[in-house]
Amino acid sequence: MEDIRNFNCYEYWLYHTKQHKDYYCTEHWGKKTLKSEFLKQVDSLAAYAQQKIGLKRGDIYTVFLPTTVESFVAFYALNKIGVIINFIHPLTPPEQLRDLMVESGTKGIMILDVLAKKYVSVINELNVPCVVCSMSDYASPLRKAGMKIVEKIVFGSVRKIKNRDTYKNSITKYPPAKGLSGNGKDIAVYLNGGGTTGQSKTIKLTSFAINEIVTKIRELEIGDVRRPGEECGICVLPLFHSFGLAVNFHLPFCYAGRGIPMEDFDAKKFNKIMRKNKGDFVFMVGIPVMFRKLMAEKNFDGEHLAGLRVMFCGGDDVTEKVLDEFNAYLEKWNAETRLHRGYGLTEVASVCSLNTDAAKKIDSIGKALPGLRMEIWDENHKRVPNGTIGEIAISGTTMMEGYFAPGKPEDEGIYYDEEGTPWVLSGDLGYQDDDGFFFFSGRRKRLIIISGYNVYPTDIEMLVESRLPFIKEVCAVQGYCEGKPIVRAFVSFRKDYPGDEEDYKRQIIRLCEENLSKFSIPREIVVMEELPRTPMKKIDFMCLTEKAPSKSTSA
Repeated sequence: MEDIRNFNCYEYWLYHTKQHKDYYCTEHWGKKTLKSEFLKQVDSLAAYAQQKIGLKRGDIYTVFLPTTVESFVAFYALNKIGVIINFIHPLTPPEQLRDLMVESGTKGIMILDVLAKKYVSVINELNVPCVVCSMSDYASPLRKAGMKIVEKIVFGSVRKIKNRDTYKNSITKYPPAKGLSGNGKDIAVYLNGGGTTGQSKTIKLTSFAINEIVTKIRELEIGDVRRPGEECGICVLPLFHSFGLAVNFHLPFCYAGRGIPMEDFDAKKFNKIMRKNKGDFVFMVGIPVMFRKLMAEKNFDGEHLAGLRVMFCGGDDVTEKVLDEFNAYLEKWNAETRLHRGYGLTEVASVCSLNTDAAKKIDSIGKALPGLRMEIWDENHKRVPNGTIGEIAISGTTMMEGYFAPGKPEDEGIYYDEEGTPWVLSGDLGYQDDDGFFFFSGRRKRLIIISGYNVYPTDIEMLVESRLPFIKEVCAVQGYCEGKPIVRAFVSFRKDYPGDEEDYKRQIIRLCEENLSKFSIPREIVVMEELPRTPMKKIDFMCLTEKAPSKSTSA
């Protein structure tokens, strides 16, 4: 009997879809690709990597792409032969790309032609083989003509890459490669994230950990594909983030769904695709800002929402107000499910707790996934009583193998308790109630201390966003006034609520005075048209946070 828990991601995907007849597994720019054709491309690229580039088990290869069919093919192809994929954000500055590639020892890179211009010198300096992808690789004949014009324009830059080949060659000229089997415990990917301390880290995840996310979600019986290849979802989250890789891509692929990649989120276009696939659009995975923007578009509401059945919201804090607004639409159209809040981090391959239709609680981040342990610890790594705020700690089969840190232990970033059990310390604060539900109180690195009192920015943000209809977004951060710490709130207002700015500020202060401790009341409110965001579209609280003044300044 096959032990699927030892499968790599390539094997796991094939195992869960082998019972289905041929079906469309991707669609991009109007062109659908059958699983049989997609599989040929995966096998050819795997052979190309082995025979042309010389990659072998344990080597590292950089995939420097947005969310595209090429990135899907690359993931399964390289995973099949045991190559570690170093996923890097495709807009990373050239100097940072160089550092990440040198540090990891990467032996090649895959890049999109329209983004290649400013990276040519870095790629040539490192002297690694480069596979150049084009937007026309997966496009219908009608759309391909226009894309070819753009490709001719950028070719002048692309041809300066000395050791280059085309993606088309890599997926058509090589016979199937012999893959590995039962190597699920090998490192599958390097994901470059913020780490649990706020400093940039490269996280090592195995195929086993990524597959376990799919396994545990299936155990919760959250949807399944009833019509393979017809039921679909948009893969808009990037594969260089675990939520995008494990939940937005690998999960629906293992469900035999049709993945529609979107290189960059566009709310109007997203809604249009949902409408086009009315009745078949089943999967929706996203972050809070995405759901807000979808609802703000005129083409959002409609009967196409009735088909939604597998939904996840994570990656950032989401208010009950946003959930209620979105779920009102789902209820209107009698959708089978509702949008719920979850929680996770890259160090545990994304989701580790989740609210579901069967088990949910207002304001909570849900219960731990089956088989995972979540606890709340104090500074001495001891469990605290229910209702007490502490650091969220997670242990289980979805854990990373550690941070990639040359010269340091392989399991760097993992804490072992007295019994030798490995844990990830999230750097996030929260508490657990008597029913087993967890609640998020904020990031430890965001904690504001005023006169010895702990101020949790999330409490302020959730209150203001949920109670004041004119608020679009709010971010509470550490600030200083005459050398003393204060709470400074950055806010943006909804355009459909025109009003007096100063009156809105007074309403915010009054609401906080009535519901929060005096230390949590913002001393300053700064209005912005849009709050700054990170590459992952989260609010960039770090750039809004004021550094502590030097002693000489505050004296």
